[in-house]
Amino acid sequence: MGGLENPRAKRGSVDSMKLLGQGRQEMQNYRVIEVGRSAVDHLVRAHYLHRWPGVVTGVLALLDGGRPIGVLVFALPPRETFKRYGVSLAWELARLFIEDCTPKNTETWFVGRAIRWVRESKPDVELLVSYADPSANHTGVIYRAGNWIQDGRTDQERKTPRFDYLSTGRTMLAPLLSEETSAKRYSRKAHVNGDDVSRIARASKYRFIFWLDGKHEKRRRALRGRNQAEG
Repeated sequence: MGGLENPRAKRGSVDSMKLLGQGRQEMQNYRVIEVGRSAVDHLVRAHYLHRWPGVVTGVLALLDGGRPIGVLVFALPPRETFKRYGVSLAWELARLFIEDCTPKNTETWFVGRAIRWVRESKPDVELLVSYADPSANHTGVIYRAGNWIQDGRTDQERKTPRFDYLSTGRTMLAPLLSEETSAKRYSRKAHVNGDDVSRIARASKYRFIFWLDGKHEKRRRALRGRNQAEG
């Protein structure tokens, strides 16, 4: 199994890996396990953001047999998330990437196993939050299929827009060796490497939440009832 290690267990100990879920029918060879970064770094780099989030709190791999074909990364969200929902601890589902070879609904299945893992191994986490980025053609289909609650969009309350920064990494002393190098997106200018930087308005993302206090479904149904009444 190589680098597929549980960070809390002895390095390289296959027996210590916790089996979280196993697929049915066409997904019968799928397993979900907690791993270290090195096992799935290539999958995180294949995500459209091409980098790890800031404060990582959990990393799960989707295995087909013994090969990682997907990754899900939890991280700490911005502090305003805790204030917004009145919780002591929330996690953000910050990265989700699965290779294209998987059957339909694999993403929703993977996310469901990840929620189970948080409930069982991280009982202090009260809420999960995630975002769908329309600039990457993401609208939240996976979260709706998994019965997450949509809670508006980011920056709805802001009076002024926020910006992202695109950089090719080119500098005056070290220009690009290839014109095919793609630009990378950064949320803060201080994080940008290189001189070739452009500023673009940040897209407002769809926000989704999943409560872990046992009252999620009650809240979801109540919200759906209000929306139907107002519609």
